[in-house]
Amino acid sequence: MQVEATDKRLVKFIVASVLYFAWNVIQGAVQAQAAPHEFISQGPAGIIVGAHVHVGTLGWISLALAALIYYLVPRITNKPITAPGLINWLFWVFVVAFTINSILMITVGIRAGNAFLAGVAGPQLGAIMDPYMMAIGILSIICGLIWLIFAGQILVSIARKAS
Repeated sequence: MQVEATDKRLVKFIVASVLYFAWNVIQGAVQAQAAPHEFISQGPAGIIVGAHVHVGTLGWISLALAALIYYLVPRITNKPITAPGLINWLFWVFVVAFTINSILMITVGIRAGNAFLAGVAGPQLGAIMDPYMMAIGILSIICGLIWLIFAGQILVSIARKAS
């Protein structure tokens, strides 16, 4: 039965969600300490806070919610998920792109924050940040497209006629 096959695919969503939750909790605890808190309040180091928010909302909450939606839709509608092969594809592309994106956000925050504290500003600071920000932008678009494909998959699953 397709529902059972889909259910087995969802375990990795829950595992990844819990790992992102742990990352988020640890990063939040570190950021709350005096020295890191002072550092991230300085100029471009604040992007580290953005990474913390993204890991919590997109990593932890979105993956758990996606698992729940994938689980509930077939049960509520009595219809299978359209293109079930997308489930694994969407998961892995998102997890790889999102993890790299989050690590890059923290890295650029640390590098640019340290440079800013050392007096680097203007185009020199941009030269430090730009390569990271280009990659972050591309990875963010990929992650956004993943969630749009997910939304389309769910809406098509709900809208199609029962088989």
